[in-house]
Amino acid sequence: MTTRPEEVATMMRTTGGFSRPFTPVQPVAAAVAGVFLLVGALGFVPGVTAGALTALPAADGALLAGLLPVSVLENVLHLAVGIAGTAAARSTTASRVALVAGGAVALLGAAAALDAVGAALAVVAVALVGSAALLRGRPVVGTPRRGATAT
Repeated sequence: MTTRPEEVATMMRTTGGFSRPFTPVQPVAAAVAGVFLLVGALGFVPGVTAGALTALPAADGALLAGLLPVSVLENVLHLAVGIAGTAAARSTTASRVALVAGGAVALLGAAAALDAVGAALAVVAVALVGSAALLRGRPVVGTPRRGATAT
């Protein structure tokens, strides 16, 4: 079954948001933003965060799940990056920029922390920049919803 060009144009007309066709990099950017939101929110939960939560990063500060050192400032930054990443996931270009910028910041953090956390940040940096560089493709166009009328 072939699709005529005017049918494709009809399928691609939507109201905006995530309902419009998306490229493969956009769901990845949205997922990364979701992880940042989750880490930022869980950083404030006393049962998940062990130790005394301080306003600024400290050597003997709180640990999220016993692994990731967190502070109030870092939690707020995680939440802010998650919100910005969610907004960036609406556009292909903004998704790529957000992933590359996140990878650059993670790489700077890896250079600053030369321990297990630094190694994990290096892996995160490679994953973010790699996904921004490798995920190419045309927009994914879903089939029209049942009962939708063509305009």
